[in-house]
Amino acid sequence: MTSSTTVERTAISIERADNHAAILFASGPEAIAIRAGTVIHIDGKTHAFERDTSLAVSGTLVPGYDYGVGINELGKPYIDIFAARNPVETPYFSGFHFAPGGNATGTEGGNTIASINPYSIWDAAFRPICADPRGMTLVELLGGRRFWADIYLLGADHAKFGTSRCGVTIADGVDLPERPNGGRYKKFDFATASEIYAHHGKRLLGAEEFFAAAYGVKERCARGSEPVRTGAMKDGAERFISQRGLFDVTGTMWQWGTDGHPDDPRPSVFGGSWIDSSGAGSRCAALVYWPGDSVEVISARGGSDHLSPV
Repeated sequence: MTSSTTVERTAISIERADNHAAILFASGPEAIAIRAGTVIHIDGKTHAFERDTSLAVSGTLVPGYDYGVGINELGKPYIDIFAARNPVETPYFSGFHFAPGGNATGTEGGNTIASINPYSIWDAAFRPICADPRGMTLVELLGGRRFWADIYLLGADHAKFGTSRCGVTIADGVDLPERPNGGRYKKFDFATASEIYAHHGKRLLGAEEFFAAAYGVKERCARGSEPVRTGAMKDGAERFISQRGLFDVTGTMWQWGTDGHPDDPRPSVFGGSWIDSSGAGSRCAALVYWPGDSVEVISARGGSDHLSPV
């Protein structure tokens, strides 16, 4: 059975064989394909894919970047690296993130092999509800609820690069983040983090969300040296990649979040910093910080609800 969902912003409609999955899937670390049974309508033209269809990558995928998939005038799918423009506002009908390391497969963290994050794959009707799906990965909670989490810690220059970008300076109480309307915040506390993510149509992760998103890291360990940039593959950083492909999610920086209360979410911090050694982990929360604290060991990570075609 197929469903059809039209996304007005991009004038793209998609028919899919599986309502619970994106129309692309990773067939290898650097390979992507369109699922059989997918029908894509763009600008009045129909493109049907009766069988799994591998997509050719022109050149080499660059670790840490997001890619979009479109269809050219000849009806052939193509892959492009994203520039600054939001892909949802372009003719791309789907996209994915090529990460500098691979997702965890157990509970010892990930690896140093640059790979497509299979959970980062989105399409026009299967994506985060926030305006920009780049740099996010899909996470599922017990009971089946899905949400999207930022792959990377917040960057100080988020207004230019978005909240989840590889290779940018990490926002914290020393490297203060930009204000959306210009200038820099004077502190990076809970209120500032909340305001930034709200501006991007996102929110801070709740406790259960963080625990699920961080699962798969090597527990009770930390980097041992202060991180500077997001997604840097050094100091054993692969240990702190989760099964869903979040980078630096433990043992690197504490992250502002909430306790997840549906009516009155209270400030929380999760994950552990580079100096916390055995005190860091996927279920780690700190009780020593106040909402107004702005310190060099606390950054943040955002999330978004899931837009589903069903």
